[in-house]
Amino acid sequence: MLTRSILSAAMVAACLTVAAPAAGDSRGAALFTQHCAVCHQAGAQGIAGMYPPLADSVGGFVRSGAGRAYLVHVLSFGLSGAITVRGGRYNGFMQSWPQLSDDDIARLLNHVLTNFNAAVLPHDFTRYTAAEVKRDRARAMTSSDVYRELQTLGAASVKADAK
Repeated sequence: MLTRSILSAAMVAACLTVAAPAAGDSRGAALFTQHCAVCHQAGAQGIAGMYPPLADSVGGFVRSGAGRAYLVHVLSFGLSGAITVRGGRYNGFMQSWPQLSDDDIARLLNHVLTNFNAAVLPHDFTRYTAAEVKRDRARAMTSSDVYRELQTLGAASVKADAK
């Protein structure tokens, strides 16, 4: 029994170490650990067939205003429908996070983008602000609306599968 407790404590410590931010906003890192890492994992690699990777897959969205708004919409309103990410197929439901403030969503997106998508970010990447998030959250959407939005974006690395 004691061995199991020690092993569990070691696993928790290892997960917390992996989830620690390399640099930057500690609030964004804490939000990621609290709300995202359980599904998308501490390194944002996801779980094959269940939860898509965020690493090296969502950074391309910030190349356009519509793509930037889409990322805010995913966190604010959720996402449901079949998608393909880095060659893997996922057909699930991402919950919405309406309890997060505009500032929280900006920090969380900035953390995911700068820590897990740095290699795919455009050289002129501009960090999200609470004002931008507030503007993009103003129109209420459903998770199905967000899915249709993804279909219209035609993103290269993350695509909504045809129904």
